Formats: sequence, C-alpha cells, structure tokens
Amino acid sequence: MYIQLLKEVLLQMEVDDKAKKELFQFCRKTNIGILGRMNIIGEFERYYHMHTPMWWYTRESFIHDMINRVLRLQDIDAIIQTRFFIQDLHQQIERLYEPPSKKLTLYRGQGLSYGDFQQLRQLKGGLYSFHYFLSTTMDRDTALTFAQSARQDSRLIGIIYHINIDPVSLKSALFASLDNESYYKVENEFLFTMYTIFRVGEIIQLEPELWQVELSLTSDNDKDLKKLTENIRQATQGSTGWSRLGKMLLTMGKFDKAEKVLQILINKSSEDDLEELGHLYHLMGLVKENKKEYDQAMVFYEKVLNIYRSLPDSNYLHLTKLYNDIGSVYLFKKEYSKALEYYEMALTIQEKSNPLNYSDLVITYGNLAEIYKHLRDYSQSLRFYQKELDIYKKSTPVNYLKLATSYENIAEIHYHMKEYSEALQLFRKVLKIREDHLLRNNTKIVISHKNLGKVLDKLGYYLEAIEHYQYARYILAKSAPVNFSELTMICYKMAEIYKKIGNKLKTLEIYQETLINLDRSSHRKKAISATIHDNIGQVYESIGEYGKAIMSYRQAIQIEQLLSAQNDFQLQLYKKHLAQARRKIK
Repeated sequence: MYIQLLKEVLLQMEVDDKAKKELFQFCRKTNIGILGRMNIIGEFERYYHMHTPMWWYTRESFIHDMINRVLRLQDIDAIIQTRFFIQDLHQQIERLYEPPSKKLTLYRGQGLSYGDFQQLRQLKGGLYSFHYFLSTTMDRDTALTFAQSARQDSRLIGIIYHINIDPVSLKSALFASLDNESYYKVENEFLFTMYTIFRVGEIIQLEPELWQVELSLTSDNDKDLKKLTENIRQATQGSTGWSRLGKMLLTMGKFDKAEKVLQILINKSSEDDLEELGHLYHLMGLVKENKKEYDQAMVFYEKVLNIYRSLPDSNYLHLTKLYNDIGSVYLFKKEYSKALEYYEMALTIQEKSNPLNYSDLVITYGNLAEIYKHLRDYSQSLRFYQKELDIYKKSTPVNYLKLATSYENIAEIHYHMKEYSEALQLFRKVLKIREDHLLRNNTKIVISHKNLGKVLDKLGYYLEAIEHYQYARYILAKSAPVNFSELTMICYKMAEIYKKIGNKLKTLEIYQETLINLDRSSHRKKAISATIHDNIGQVYESIGEYGKAIMSYRQAIQIEQLLSAQNDFQLQLYKKHLAQARRKIK
C-alpha cells in the first residue's frame, strides 16, 4: 500500500521552475568531485529542453542510476528534490503509450539477492512491484544473457522475468516503447513507469542459481488493486499532493520524514488560509505525539485550538479530533483528569451533532473507556467500551478485527474486576474471530492465546492455560525476528503454572528456558533474573537438591545486590532462602 500511496502522491505534487532547479542542485550535490559527471550535469541543465526525458534516462550517464536508486530506497527527501524529472518521465510514458492489439510478453533479466528472492517466492499469487522505472525487451535471449551474467556475483541469483500483458482489461498507460526515444538505437524495448504492479505467477528453476518468474500486468479491474487504491484515497485525503504526502508518512509511521514534509508545507502556507494552516499544525502535533515529544505536541495543538476558535464556523469534526488528540497527550503524560476533560469536550460536541458521526464517536468512546480504566473506574470504562462495541456491531460491512479488539477490551475490564468467567467467554470469542481472519503467525493471535492463558490460570484450569501459552510460545519461536522479551514472559508464566500443579521437573526445564530467552532479549534482565534464580532454588530445595538450591540462591543474591541496597526486601528474602537451604544440608 505504501508504494502505491507514494506513487499517487508523487504524481500529484506541483512541479515548476523551482522544482527543476532543485533537480539540478540535487544532481550537483550528490556528485561533488566527480569531474566527468559534473560536465554531464552541466549539459543536463543547459540542454534539458532539447531532448525528451527518455533520451536523458537512457543515456550512458548517472541519471538512470540516480533516479532508480532514489525510488528504490524510497528516500523521501531525494524524491521531492528529483520529482521534476520523475514526473516528466512518467508523463512521457503516458503520452507514448499504445495499447497492444494482442497479448504481449516482455522479458527482463537481472540479479536478485537471496533475501529478496525468498521474499518474491513467498508472494506467489500476490501483488509485486518494482520500485523503479523498469526496462524490458521483447527478445528473451537478450534478457536471459543479463540474468546469466548476474550469477557472476556470488551474492546474486539470476532472474528472468516473463511479463505477460493482456490488452483486453488494460486501460492505464503503464509502459511505452523506447524504439524512437532512446539515446541509443534500440528495437523492441519498453519502459514501464515506476512502481508498476504485477501479479506473481509460476516461479521455475532453469539452472543452478537461475530462475524464471512469470508476472502478469495487473488490470484496472483487479479486485486487490481496486481495494488498494480505495484504501489509499481514504488514508491520504488532502488538498494537495504535498499534504497527502505528509499524511501518508504519518500513517506509515515515518515520523521524521513526515515532520520534514510538514515543515516545508508550513513554510509555504499562507497565513490567510487559517483552516489549511490549522490542518498542518494538527498533523505536526500528531507527529510530535507519536515521537513522544509531548510538550512540543501541545505547542502545536494549542496553535490549532487558537486557529479553530477564531474561525466563524469552526468545523466540529476538526475540533473533536483535536480534543481527542489533546486528551491522548495528557493520557501519555499520566495527567488523567486533564485527559478526561478533553475527551468529554469532544463527546459533548459529537452528541449534539445531527446526524451523529459514528466513525468519530467510536474513537471518543474508546478514549473515554481507556481513561476510566487508568482511573480504575471499571464500571464507567465498561459502559463506554460497550457503546464502542455497539457501533462496531451495527457498522456495514462489519470490521471483524475491530470487533475483536472491542471484545478484547471489554474482556480486560472483566479481568480487572475479577469477573474471570465473563472474561474467558469474551477472550475465546476474540481468538475465534482472529483465527478466522488472520494468519496463524500474526501477533494478535499470540496476544489472544496469552490472554486465555492468564484468565484460565486465574480460574484454576491450569492444563488448558499451559496449552494456550504453548501455542503463543510456538508462534513466537517461529517468527522472524524472534521477540525474546515476549518469549521470556510467556515461558515464565508457564513455569509458574507448572510450579502450582507440582510438576517440578517441567518447572525447572521451563525456568531454564526462560533464562536462555532472557539472555537473548532486550528486557530489563536483572530484576526478573534474580526472581527466576530464586524460584529455581526453591524447586531444587523441594526435591532435596540442596547444593543446586544454594547455587541458585547465591546467583539471585548476586544479581539483586547489583540492583538494591542491603536492606532491600527482596535481597533479605533471598538471603533467608539461602540460610534455610544451608541448615538443611547440615
């Protein structure tokens, strides 16, 4: 989705003489000291208008590599600075596009790293995009030569792509012939625009380290692509390409890049257009909030609030979103009464609106439920989570994953209220929904198994609790990269349950596994490590292995001494356990 967002936004961005100058400045800045290139850059700037973008792109110079590197790395700063040429080349492809009269197969040979090839193999049947302008040929032998030569680099696998194009359902201008446009005299070569999307077909090994990959150019009626396009438009609504880019980067979690783009927009904006300026300040506040720079976020939110209050017809939608975001900052700062105040202000406006905007109201209900949970007013929290759930149940089409999260939130409140049977029923429902709609290795599935493990433990259904923790452990152990901190805590919970049911050998085994995972994790290791060693000591002591118990207690004491003063309660407890074990040896 990110790639399509980037493409759509990039092609909407304004280009003018300033953008053209930025292109040439970028070329100079990235090629300082390379004399031959500096001469070509001079020609590029002076004579750009005398040739087509395709001519410049295919010339044996730095331009082809520079543009494709920028696009492949998705370097937002560099893309912005080179947008003039990128748009110009794309627009030439659109102008020259001629729909094929019959089915067409094009070829491309290149090398792929082993990692990239494994990712491609996993996408069989799915969508795939080249992150750059793609040169192809009608001559398979030419493409095969490129693929075979790539194998000379031991880090690469040779790939020949067969790109199948069906003209019946194709309307978009995605490629064009280079025959009369290239710097060199070529025949039967075609250039695809950046970020073109294909569907992956058969992947066949031809020789050692040489593979053939079938690709089909996606049609305008492709259901997955249409859904992707609609998601893009919903995620990046904005007045300009720049504004959409800022929102896109924020949505994708690229906060530093979003901040740069938004600052450019703020600098370019007119102080007369207060509504647009308020919108930009609001986005900048969200960036700061996500970067955990809460005081800076509040500076921007206050600016937005002043702007919205000065407008004669303040858009209630803008205000409610702002109040919710201000409330969230106070929530993160643990100023719960202030957070509650702003969430209630948002709710007051929303409940007076006609008609009710349920998509915004559900956010406020969720925020109020969250704040009441922090205030330990569980009955109020439950009331608002139930309101949130009622909206999700009535929405069409039903978003089952949001529904699952809503059930999970309600289950958590029942758990805090020690209403474990109610929590168990809801946690089971959450797992069922997620297993029906997510891959089995999804982290949400892990969370569901953990939740079931903890509530079954409370109800005394120990074997079933262990079973769910084992599912969670298995999924995490098979994931890449492994979250060892999470794995540590799951193993710890399992060991504690084995300890409760008296399976001492299994308790020792899982505690040892917990320590191994702990060593591999970024968890705050020492405090829990001391506890685990003390627990291991208690198990050894209970089976008469006093020597091993003493060693474990000593390890717990050594770790705890690094953390705390001599009168620390935990330290004294571990020393007491050590003394007891020593007395038993005598």
